[in-house]
Amino acid sequence: MAMATPVQRRVAHLLRRCTSSAPPSRHSPTINTRPFQRVRNHPQQIHQIQIRCLAGHNKWSKIKRKKAANDVARLKDHTKAARAIEAASRACQGDTSDMHLQSTISAARAVQLPKERMEKAIQRGENPQMKSEGEEYVVRRYDGMVPTGSSGKVAVIIETLTENRNRTAANVRNLVATKAGGELLPTGANDWLFEHAGVIWVSKHMSATNDGIKKAEVDIDALLECALEGGATDVELGPEESDNYTADDDDDETDHYAMIKCEPTGMLQLVGSLKADGYVTTRFETRWLVKDEGSKILLHDESADKFEKFLTSLDEDLDVTNVFHNSSFADDEI
Repeated sequence: MAMATPVQRRVAHLLRRCTSSAPPSRHSPTINTRPFQRVRNHPQQIHQIQIRCLAGHNKWSKIKRKKAANDVARLKDHTKAARAIEAASRACQGDTSDMHLQSTISAARAVQLPKERMEKAIQRGENPQMKSEGEEYVVRRYDGMVPTGSSGKVAVIIETLTENRNRTAANVRNLVATKAGGELLPTGANDWLFEHAGVIWVSKHMSATNDGIKKAEVDIDALLECALEGGATDVELGPEESDNYTADDDDDETDHYAMIKCEPTGMLQLVGSLKADGYVTTRFETRWLVKDEGSKILLHDESADKFEKFLTSLDEDLDVTNVFHNSSFADDEI
């Protein structure tokens, strides 16, 4: 058998590397082969080898950066949800039938908090000795006014959940006063612009039955009667479109629902009445709602961008749980 020439051995070596099972790295060369003309005195077919290196600026690098940003945002949402569950569990000694604890669990499911983290948060709240001394979470509220340029000042109410009051106060002061150029006001200073209300969302389907019968849709008249008897102050029909909560289109229970408003002190009692009558409460919480639509500040262009950046900076703080304001964006009015 004739021995292979050095050129043939080199070609065979490169072809073996090209067809190996190991995945190429980012800087690995790619090898393209195509038939070449026969060369005189070489009876065997040889190939021309082209080697080129891939550039680092590709589609995957952009996707990777976007995925990393989404992962960071999801981690912050999960941390906030776990803290809220722990605080609610501590208040009720881990009683899963407690309405406030059920509300925090419902909010945690909305941000897809894993079930294991929910259970661990409930256990930490139920057993205070699982945490270090002085790490009990408390709720704190901050009122302020934030300038937005030509549109004027926007009133904000910032709710926090923290185990370190001094750190949270310093962070909120830095975001509102130093970075946004606003001012912090005494707690309760913005009450004249907002009303504290309990808000309950109800699914369009009744509770599932054990006999396998398909869930019936909610009768609007019956729902209104049940809500008003339970202490509701207002009922709005149709999907809720708040920035704080977006229904999942794949979840049949939250596809369409009614929003019920009530006094904060009567919210848990009203939730109990609705559940007793077979209604599914997809979420319930207390909110600061603008009293008069005419008092809202309409933001355009640069003012809207500036205020959105301020809201983003607050959302990135792990201690901040809710932000309420009396502004509206011009794009939303179209």
